[in-house]
Formats: sequence, structure tokens, C-alpha cells
Amino acid sequence: MRNYVFFSLIAIVYFAIRWIINHFIKNGVNKPYKKYTFISLIAAVLFLTVGTIASPTHRSSADQTSTSSRISSKHKKKNASNESKRKASISKANSIKEKESSESALSSSKKESESIAASKSESKEDSESIASSESESSKKQSEAESSSIAKASSESLVASSSSAKKASETSKTDNASYTQNGGWTTAASGMVFVSDSNKYYTSVKNPGNYQYMTQSAADNSGAKPAPRGNQYARP
Repeated sequence: MRNYVFFSLIAIVYFAIRWIINHFIKNGVNKPYKKYTFISLIAAVLFLTVGTIASPTHRSSADQTSTSSRISSKHKKKNASNESKRKASISKANSIKEKESSESALSSSKKESESIAASKSESKEDSESIASSESESSKKQSEAESSSIAKASSESLVASSSSAKKASETSKTDNASYTQNGGWTTAASGMVFVSDSNKYYTSVKNPGNYQYMTQSAADNSGAKPAPRGNQYARP
């Protein structure tokens, strides 16, 4: 469009010069040339008018294009900014989720550790309780064994005392002499021979195999008179 304006101005200048020349040189100039000059002047004015009108339109169109370009650029920048903000928001949300997940995992791990520690503590308490129970049981068993041993010792002492008493009585009764006749040994009056089976006899062949005591002592010890005799002893 600027080319049109440029050529229009050249045409105006050219035909203006020719018109001035024609104005000052009136002689020898024919009418057709004068008419042609007038038409050229009108055409130049039309070109100039069209160029002048078209130039603002072109400028307006260029301005509109520039404005559109600027608006488009602004929209692009705005969209890019929004996209960047959206990405940042998504990244932040993901970071928060990861942080919450990590905290949840840490909390779960901490709870498991506390549960394991509690289980270990309970197990330790159970072990201590079992050990204490076993210790008490062992102590009671030891006391029972000690008591049993003491009782057995006491009973043994009593038995020893009884045996000593019997031996004393036997030694006392040994003075009550028995008589021997034809291989048989006969106890004195009120005396008997007590066998290992708690049977007592009045005559035996081997007095060393029997206990020689009074009949009352034999009865007190639980011995019974033999119901019948044999080849070694007689009731």
C-alpha cells in the first residue's frame, strides 16, 4: 500500500509540473494535451485519495494483527503460566501424598516396634513368672524333700532307738538262760525265740537265727505265736 502512495505522489508532482508548464506556455499547446493533463491530474488525485484511505485501513489491519499477536502471546503466556501452576500444584499434591504415606509408614513401623517391645516385655514377665514359679516349686520340693529326709531321719532314729531298746531288752533277757537238750534249745519260763517272720517259738535248734526276748515284748512288737512247728522250731 505504501508503493501506491509513493507512485501517486510522483504522479501528482509530475502532472503538477506539466500543468505549471502548460499554464505559463499557452501558445502552441493543443486542447487534447490539455485534456490529457487534466485527466492525469484527476487520476493522480484519485490514486492519492485511495492510497490515503487504504493506508489507515492497512495500518488498522496491521494494528489489529499486532494486537491479535500480542493477545495471542499473552494467552500463550497465561496458558503457560497456568500449566506451570497446575504442574506445581500436582507436584505439591504428590509431595504431600508421599509425605503422608511416609509418615503413615513410619507411624505403622513405630506401632509395630512398640507392639514387639510390649510382646518382648510380656514374654520377659512370663519368663520371670515361670522362673519364679519354678523356683518356688523347686523350693517347695526341696523343703518337702528336706522334710521327708528329716522325717526319715527321725523315723530311722526312732527305729534305731527301738532297736537299741530291743537290744537292751534282749541283752537284759540274755541273762535269763535257756537250756539245751539233745540239739534243741528250750527258752526259760516267760521267754520266747522270735523269727524273722514275726513268729515266736519256745524251742529251736539254732538260737542264733532268732531273737530271744520276753513273751510280753514279743507280743508288743507284733509277733504272734507260731501255729505249728517244724524240724527247726517248736511252738
